[in-house]
Amino acid sequence: MMPGEYVAPMVRKTWVFCPVVSGYVTSRLQQQDWFPPATSGMPTSMMVTFENVGNTAFSVVLNETSDRSVSGTRSRLVGFNGTAAYLVPGGQQTLLLNGHLPYTEVYCTGTTTGNLRMQIDSQRKFVELGFGKDDPFYPPVLWQAHEVPGPLM
Repeated sequence: MMPGEYVAPMVRKTWVFCPVVSGYVTSRLQQQDWFPPATSGMPTSMMVTFENVGNTAFSVVLNETSDRSVSGTRSRLVGFNGTAAYLVPGGQQTLLLNGHLPYTEVYCTGTTTGNLRMQIDSQRKFVELGFGKDDPFYPPVLWQAHEVPGPLM
């Protein structure tokens, strides 16, 4: 080992702020270095903290896939504390999850909408991906324009 080198990669933090809509994916992340680093222990584990910053209760899961197209197979990330996070307004839950595939998606399993703040602590680097308005996984209510009344004069 050279002077100044770390024994193992440092833990990186990724923050995600997104709405959640029942039955849809509202955030998609790609791992930049999805091959696990060569360290001892469990290099594919990540600590995920979910926080409900909205006014309604909802539940979310993280899915993973190696093909983010419509036909791609998705599977839930399996954690030690369970797989779904049920959050009341202002609530917070932390799960230890193991992910092996390059794409991770936030999927709402509840029956309401809300706002989610999420923090991922992992040795891997995540980048948030965008959505196209014709993407069937992204809820249309988040991109359909609605006319609002202008200011009264």
